Amino acid sequence: MSLLEKREPSSSMSGIENSYRNIEPDRANKIASLLRPCASAMKPTRKLRSRRKEMPSAESLGEGVVLENSANLQQFSAGKKQTKKKYTSGKNIVFNTCNPTLTWLANNELHLSLFLLTIVHGCYSAGYQWPLLWIQLQHKAMTVDSHGVRYVRGIHDIKFVACWIVQIIAARALCLRLIMPAIASLISVKGSREIRRFSEMAWMLLYITVSWTVGFRVWQNSPYYMTTATLFANYPDDHVLMPYGLKWYYLVQTAFWLSNVYTIHVEDRRKDHFEMLTHHAVTIFLVLSSYQCHFTRFGHAFMLVMDFPDIFLTSAKMFRYMGSKAMPNVLFGLFAASWVFTKHYLCIKMMLSSWKQGLDVIPYEKRFPHYPNSYASPSVASFFWILLCVLQLILLYWFVLIVKVIQRMLIKGEGANDNRSDDEGTSIDDSSSASPDLLADKKGLAVDNNTINDSSNASTLTSQDLAID
Repeated sequence: MSLLEKREPSSSMSGIENSYRNIEPDRANKIASLLRPCASAMKPTRKLRSRRKEMPSAESLGEGVVLENSANLQQFSAGKKQTKKKYTSGKNIVFNTCNPTLTWLANNELHLSLFLLTIVHGCYSAGYQWPLLWIQLQHKAMTVDSHGVRYVRGIHDIKFVACWIVQIIAARALCLRLIMPAIASLISVKGSREIRRFSEMAWMLLYITVSWTVGFRVWQNSPYYMTTATLFANYPDDHVLMPYGLKWYYLVQTAFWLSNVYTIHVEDRRKDHFEMLTHHAVTIFLVLSSYQCHFTRFGHAFMLVMDFPDIFLTSAKMFRYMGSKAMPNVLFGLFAASWVFTKHYLCIKMMLSSWKQGLDVIPYEKRFPHYPNSYASPSVASFFWILLCVLQLILLYWFVLIVKVIQRMLIKGEGANDNRSDDEGTSIDDSSSASPDLLADKKGLAVDNNTINDSSNASTLTSQDLAID
């Protein structure tokens, strides 16, 4: 066959090669290598067609097709809004983050924190001195008065705070994964969600009770006990030198609030996630700023006032998950009363005292920038006032929600449900490990003999699911 003769076009690779078999071998090989990918791309892919057959059509869904896969069940669940996937670690831990780094940290927080603490304490037991910078308070003052050894702030306080962040995360992980779920099982707390939330509230109650008791004991032995007039007395000379208990309490509380920034991103997401994150950020900024400016007396009393109502709130939630009816209402009433007295009345009173008494008690010659280690000035006071006002606005927003709960309790006779609870619109607990039947039941569907039917009697999220946090 001559090169001028025409051939019928062929889509196969063999036809293309035969049509150019009389061309020079080198040139024919080059042309064949260039055309081979094009010919292979023209071939239809049967895998896509087979996958299409596996997916049910709209008509077959209406007739009640069987969906064996839980992922397909969620996809075709009567137009329900899809939720973000939650990464589950164990029976009682649910993470709301899709960040791979946070997910890895949350899954390994117990082992990682225990590993770091083992290194520090192991090296100290072996005779090394560097772990003392992490596990003991540093920067002792040269002078000793009648109250004992005094401390000043310094660069090594960062190491002490970092070590306590790891210890708090380790203690929390032990409580949530091992200790509190066992206690919840003994007192007949039923349901994975209830056990998980009970464990979280038990850990919060344990820490707040211990820390508040220690802080109150330090406050009792201080010269500013039960008075606001001495919060700024002899500033900054007596405020630069801190007793051991005050510095320890201040740095441990700083570590706790910093660890909370991590925990609210891996725990079950709340409705007020943005408000809670803003609250934590403002609180951390206030604690660090007051420590830097030597206003630790004011910060110490302010933290005691702020933490007290949370003891009643966490207790009410625990009794709620235990199935009690009367105790949550009683404790919620105590919580609401203590909230108004401490977080509004006492906080506003302390804010006014910091503006009026603070500038009156501190003489002009001891103010910033005339006196060393002094930060007392109208501009600094205005800065703290702005932060305290932002914090008070968040507290007022939460107080409005508390009033709504009280209205439902008094008018409708409902139980004490906290409006700051989990977002019922975006929460299907343990969805990654739940069976298709359970997922359909949570979605408002009934599964009977592997057939999906809309059911008005299917269980939806009850008031217990939307209860206090």
